[in-house]
Amino acid sequence: MMQRTSVWWAGVFLSLGLMGAGLLGADEPQWNIRNMPRESVTVIAHRGAGYLAPENTMEALELTWRMGGTPEVDVRTTKDGVIMMFHDADFVRILPDASEKMKKKGLEDLTYAEARRLDIGAFRGAAFVGQRIVSLEEICEALRQDRWRRVYIDVKNVDFELLAKATEGLHEQIVLATGKDEEARRWRKMAPLSGALLWMGLGKATDEDIEERFAALRASDFEGVTHLQIHVRFNEDGAMTPSEEYLRKAGKELRRRRIEFQTMPWGVGEHGDRVDHYRRLLDLGTAGLGTDRPDLAMQALDEYYAQPPADTWNVRDHIRLEEVIVQAHRGYGNAGPEGSLESFEMAWKLHMVPEADLRMTRDAVIVSFHDNNFARILPDASEELKRKGIKDLTFAQTQQLDIGRFRGELFAGQRIISLARMLEALDADPDRLLYIDIKQIDFDVLAGQTLGYHPRLIVASTKYDELKEWKRVAPRSKTLHWMGGKEDDLAGRLAALRQVRFAHIDQLQIHVQIDEAGVISPGEAFLRRTGEELRRHGILFQTLCWTQGDRPETYHRLLDLGCASFATDYPQETMKAIQAYYLAGSLAQ
Repeated sequence: MMQRTSVWWAGVFLSLGLMGAGLLGADEPQWNIRNMPRESVTVIAHRGAGYLAPENTMEALELTWRMGGTPEVDVRTTKDGVIMMFHDADFVRILPDASEKMKKKGLEDLTYAEARRLDIGAFRGAAFVGQRIVSLEEICEALRQDRWRRVYIDVKNVDFELLAKATEGLHEQIVLATGKDEEARRWRKMAPLSGALLWMGLGKATDEDIEERFAALRASDFEGVTHLQIHVRFNEDGAMTPSEEYLRKAGKELRRRRIEFQTMPWGVGEHGDRVDHYRRLLDLGTAGLGTDRPDLAMQALDEYYAQPPADTWNVRDHIRLEEVIVQAHRGYGNAGPEGSLESFEMAWKLHMVPEADLRMTRDAVIVSFHDNNFARILPDASEELKRKGIKDLTFAQTQQLDIGRFRGELFAGQRIISLARMLEALDADPDRLLYIDIKQIDFDVLAGQTLGYHPRLIVASTKYDELKEWKRVAPRSKTLHWMGGKEDDLAGRLAALRQVRFAHIDQLQIHVQIDEAGVISPGEAFLRRTGEELRRHGILFQTLCWTQGDRPETYHRLLDLGCASFATDYPQETMKAIQAYYLAGSLAQ
């Protein structure tokens, strides 16, 4: 059991070491919830584990405590002034078989004795028959039995002075839960040893809605608030509302103010609860998870802490050498005539995955060819032919072109290859894969002509909408989203993908350059963070180095930064560098 402080909610921030100055400044982007002990992260069981047992019953509370969580309960006052645990304003939902008159009543219309006779478990099934409404005194007695037990109390119609008096001596084990900041301030003045949780965002609150609440709280310096919980809605694509960017910034501000940052997911899955949603919220810095499913939240928390910290992640520990995917750019890069059958065969022989750029001839034959015209590939052709492209020629005419000679006599005689011939080459070995970069092809046509090969194709594009469309027509195929440019531009593109939770993307490739001084662009920190984020989404992180791509140290540096796959114009050098990297790791062990 971790060492606790006398004010339990403050323990979170002591364990972070945030009492010293400067820890939340420039170093904040590297902060991770794993900086805290596992026991300091709170799982708050909404309505006392109301999904796993009848809500707001002693059985639900005991179950939550046994799981290591903290129950949240709702309290109301009976007609004769007894505080009891009950959520709803009436009995319609809890007593579906009662008379209409009874259903319309509320707890405040009954005496304590009358309320105790109600069976509030039967509506959940025979296994829960006989569960009774619990008094606040019974909750307090359970807290006295174990001083490490905690409870959140959501007050529905109870006078604060009465509540403070009824829980006297137990304030350190209690947090008031409210959606009103003035109630948080009032409660903390009455019970300064207690905590106060302010929740916000019920419904579909946007970044702007939450920021409006934060602005008002800043005016009072968040007076009275010790915990703040934002309700987060997940849509079908996995995007969050409020956004991930806003939640991360909110968490940073709250940590700076020594306020525990909590979230509660809603939307996708039964009761909005999915293990992967909790892991994503933990990545954003949440130190408390509100939930109807404490079992799933606990599972997510255990799995999250079982993972190695992101900065120790290494490709050698997760991907076997023979499973590392290396894309041979344009077939076999600089080592062979690009886009030719010979180049594809050379790549497959080295256990690489060739890339084919697809275009369509004038007579609707799909072929592999990168450029818009023939100027580079046919330097000795007529000016008229140089200006033409694949779309201007029939397939038969393309077969008259020598696309290898420009690379030297060794490759003279190579011809443009059709899609049909590529698929025949795939048939030669069931382990062969093929990257496809679509230049000028109708997706439905391509999907139809490659039917039966989709699981072996990886369609690459810099346009997200194209990948989304390809997944629609060929859901069993893989996709690669590639991008290049300045770091700020890349950050903007990743932010847009984050809004859709990187849906429809299986691999993501970033173009990298290294100058003569060895400086990587985009920067090392950016690449490391990107790799960490992509791994959380189950996306393969690939890079294509445009400069110094023939040097082993280039790949060793990128592997150290978390890159797990490469596209390359130097296939042999790349493979040797990766093999040496794995060998060095093996010898180090």
